[in-house]
Amino acid sequence: EAPREHFSEQTRGGMRILLSIAALFGAAAGAIAAVTGNADSRAVIGLSARISGNFGEIFLHRALSGGAIVLIEFLLGFFAFGDFISWIFPIFAGLGAGFFIAGVQNPVFLPSEAAVLFAVIFAGADSAIFSRKLFGLASGNRAFFRGMSAKEYSARFAFLFLSIVAAALYEGIAAVNFVS
Repeated sequence: EAPREHFSEQTRGGMRILLSIAALFGAAAGAIAAVTGNADSRAVIGLSARISGNFGEIFLHRALSGGAIVLIEFLLGFFAFGDFISWIFPIFAGLGAGFFIAGVQNPVFLPSEAAVLFAVIFAGADSAIFSRKLFGLASGNRAFFRGMSAKEYSARFAFLFLSIVAAALYEGIAAVNFVS
Protein backbone atom coordinates (compact mmCIF):
# COMPACT_ATOMS: atom_id res chain seq x y z
CA GLU A 1 0.00 0.00 0.00
CA ALA A 2 2.70 2.52 0.91
CA PRO A 3 4.71 1.95 -2.30
CA ARG A 4 1.62 2.68 -4.42
CA GLU A 5 1.06 6.07 -2.75
CA HIS A 6 4.77 6.79 -3.14
CA PHE A 7 4.42 5.95 -6.84
CA SER A 8 1.52 8.42 -7.09
CA GLU A 9 3.63 11.20 -5.57
CA GLN A 10 6.51 10.37 -7.92
CA THR A 11 4.13 10.54 -10.86
CA ARG A 12 2.76 13.90 -9.70
CA GLY A 13 6.30 15.23 -9.22
CA GLY A 14 7.32 14.02 -12.66
CA MET A 15 4.23 15.60 -14.16
CA ARG A 16 5.05 18.91 -12.46
CA ILE A 17 8.56 18.82 -13.92
CA LEU A 18 7.22 18.06 -17.40
CA LEU A 19 4.62 20.84 -17.17
CA SER A 20 7.26 23.26 -15.82
CA ILE A 21 9.43 22.57 -18.85
CA ALA A 22 6.43 23.11 -21.12
CA ALA A 23 5.66 26.40 -19.35
CA LEU A 24 9.30 27.53 -19.67
CA PHE A 25 9.27 26.84 -23.40
CA GLY A 26 6.02 28.80 -23.65
CA ALA A 27 7.53 31.68 -21.65
CA ALA A 28 10.62 31.73 -23.86
CA ALA A 29 8.46 31.80 -26.99
CA GLY A 30 6.33 34.62 -25.58
CA ALA A 31 9.37 36.66 -24.55
CA ILE A 32 11.01 36.18 -27.95
CA ALA A 33 7.81 37.27 -29.71
CA ALA A 34 7.58 40.40 -27.56
CA VAL A 35 11.26 41.35 -27.81
CA THR A 36 11.65 40.74 -31.55
CA GLY A 37 8.43 42.55 -32.42
CA ASN A 38 6.97 39.49 -34.14
CA ALA A 39 3.79 39.76 -32.10
CA ASP A 40 0.41 40.55 -33.56
CA SER A 41 -0.58 44.21 -33.08
CA ARG A 42 -3.84 43.14 -31.41
CA ALA A 43 -1.81 41.22 -28.83
CA VAL A 44 0.27 44.31 -28.06
CA ILE A 45 -2.89 46.40 -27.64
CA GLY A 46 -4.35 43.72 -25.36
CA LEU A 47 -1.14 43.74 -23.35
CA SER A 48 -1.34 47.44 -22.63
CA ALA A 49 -5.05 47.17 -21.84
CA ARG A 50 -4.36 44.43 -19.31
CA ILE A 51 -2.62 46.81 -16.92
CA SER A 52 -4.68 49.90 -17.58
CA GLY A 53 -7.69 50.89 -15.59
CA ASN A 54 -8.45 51.02 -11.91
CA PHE A 55 -7.56 48.41 -9.30
CA GLY A 56 -10.92 46.64 -9.57
CA GLU A 57 -10.71 46.21 -13.34
CA ILE A 58 -7.15 44.90 -13.25
CA PHE A 59 -7.91 42.60 -10.30
CA LEU A 60 -11.05 41.17 -11.89
CA HIS A 61 -9.39 40.59 -15.25
CA ARG A 62 -6.51 38.64 -13.70
CA ALA A 63 -8.69 36.75 -11.19
CA LEU A 64 -11.19 35.73 -13.86
CA SER A 65 -8.65 34.76 -16.51
CA GLY A 66 -6.44 32.80 -14.11
CA GLY A 67 -9.42 31.40 -12.24
CA ALA A 68 -10.97 30.17 -15.49
CA ILE A 69 -7.82 28.20 -16.32
CA VAL A 70 -7.76 26.59 -12.87
CA LEU A 71 -11.48 25.79 -13.13
CA ILE A 72 -11.02 24.15 -16.54
CA GLU A 73 -8.10 22.12 -15.19
CA PHE A 74 -10.24 21.08 -12.21
CA LEU A 75 -13.04 19.89 -14.48
CA LEU A 76 -10.62 18.08 -16.82
CA GLY A 77 -9.52 15.93 -13.89
CA PHE A 78 -12.94 14.29 -13.87
CA PHE A 79 -12.61 13.11 -17.49
CA ALA A 80 -10.46 10.35 -18.93
CA PHE A 81 -9.13 12.65 -21.66
CA GLY A 82 -8.09 15.28 -19.10
CA ASP A 83 -4.71 13.61 -18.78
CA PHE A 84 -4.02 14.32 -22.44
CA ILE A 85 -5.20 17.94 -22.44
CA SER A 86 -3.93 19.26 -19.10
CA TRP A 87 -0.42 20.00 -20.46
CA ILE A 88 -1.74 22.57 -22.94
CA PHE A 89 -2.61 25.19 -20.32
CA PRO A 90 0.91 25.55 -18.82
CA ILE A 91 2.31 26.12 -22.32
CA PHE A 92 -0.18 28.91 -23.02
CA ALA A 93 0.16 30.36 -19.52
CA GLY A 94 3.94 30.43 -19.99
CA LEU A 95 3.54 31.98 -23.43
CA GLY A 96 1.35 34.72 -21.99
CA ALA A 97 3.63 35.30 -18.99
CA GLY A 98 6.75 35.57 -21.14
CA PHE A 99 5.03 37.87 -23.60
CA PHE A 100 3.63 40.04 -20.81
CA ILE A 101 6.87 40.43 -18.85
CA ALA A 102 8.99 41.06 -21.95
CA GLY A 103 6.41 43.40 -23.48
CA VAL A 104 5.78 45.48 -20.37
CA GLN A 105 9.47 45.47 -19.39
CA ASN A 106 8.55 46.06 -15.76
CA PRO A 107 9.85 43.45 -13.29
CA VAL A 108 7.25 44.46 -10.70
CA PHE A 109 4.84 41.96 -12.31
CA LEU A 110 7.21 38.96 -12.01
CA PRO A 111 5.78 37.73 -8.66
CA SER A 112 2.17 37.67 -9.89
CA GLU A 113 3.11 36.04 -13.19
CA ALA A 114 5.20 33.41 -11.37
CA ALA A 115 2.38 32.69 -8.90
CA VAL A 116 -0.15 32.21 -11.68
CA LEU A 117 2.26 30.06 -13.67
CA PHE A 118 2.97 27.81 -10.67
CA ALA A 119 -0.75 27.53 -9.95
CA VAL A 120 -1.42 26.47 -13.54
CA ILE A 121 1.45 23.96 -13.45
CA PHE A 122 0.26 22.40 -10.17
CA ALA A 123 -3.34 22.41 -11.41
CA GLY A 124 -2.30 20.63 -14.60
CA ALA A 125 -0.32 17.99 -12.72
CA ASP A 126 -3.10 17.31 -10.21
CA SER A 127 -5.67 17.24 -12.99
CA ALA A 128 -3.67 14.71 -15.02
CA ILE A 129 -3.05 12.47 -12.00
CA PHE A 130 -6.69 12.56 -10.89
CA SER A 131 -7.83 11.87 -14.45
CA ARG A 132 -5.53 8.83 -14.58
CA LYS A 133 -6.91 7.67 -11.24
CA LEU A 134 -10.51 7.86 -12.42
CA PHE A 135 -9.61 6.15 -15.68
CA GLY A 136 -7.91 3.36 -13.71
CA LEU A 137 -10.97 2.98 -11.47
CA ALA A 138 -13.24 2.85 -14.51
CA SER A 139 -10.99 0.15 -15.95
CA GLY A 140 -11.57 -1.93 -12.82
CA ASN A 141 -8.14 -1.51 -11.25
CA ARG A 142 -8.81 -1.46 -7.52
CA ALA A 143 -5.28 -0.21 -6.78
CA PHE A 144 -6.47 3.25 -7.80
CA PHE A 145 -8.70 3.46 -4.71
CA ARG A 146 -5.62 4.65 -2.86
CA GLY A 147 -4.11 8.05 -3.51
CA MET A 148 -5.79 11.42 -3.84
CA SER A 149 -9.47 11.51 -2.94
CA ALA A 150 -12.01 13.81 -4.56
CA LYS A 151 -12.09 15.82 -1.34
CA GLU A 152 -8.31 16.29 -1.36
CA TYR A 153 -8.41 17.08 -5.08
CA SER A 154 -11.04 19.77 -4.51
CA ALA A 155 -9.12 21.22 -1.54
CA ARG A 156 -5.95 21.48 -3.65
CA PHE A 157 -7.83 23.38 -6.34
CA ALA A 158 -9.42 25.69 -3.79
CA PHE A 159 -5.90 26.57 -2.60
CA LEU A 160 -4.75 27.07 -6.20
CA PHE A 161 -7.69 29.38 -6.88
CA LEU A 162 -6.87 31.38 -3.74
CA SER A 163 -3.29 31.75 -4.98
CA ILE A 164 -4.67 33.14 -8.26
CA VAL A 165 -6.76 35.64 -6.27
CA ALA A 166 -3.67 36.65 -4.26
CA ALA A 167 -1.71 37.15 -7.50
CA ALA A 168 -4.59 39.23 -8.88
CA LEU A 169 -4.55 41.41 -5.76
CA TYR A 170 -0.82 41.94 -6.13
CA GLU A 171 -1.10 42.66 -9.85
CA GLY A 172 -3.88 45.18 -9.28
CA ILE A 173 -1.89 46.99 -6.61
CA ALA A 174 1.31 46.89 -8.67
CA ALA A 175 -0.39 48.20 -11.83
CA VAL A 176 -2.07 51.08 -10.04
CA ASN A 177 1.06 52.08 -8.08
CA PHE A 178 3.96 51.36 -10.45
CA VAL A 179 2.66 51.80 -13.99
CA SER A 180 2.23 55.29 -15.32
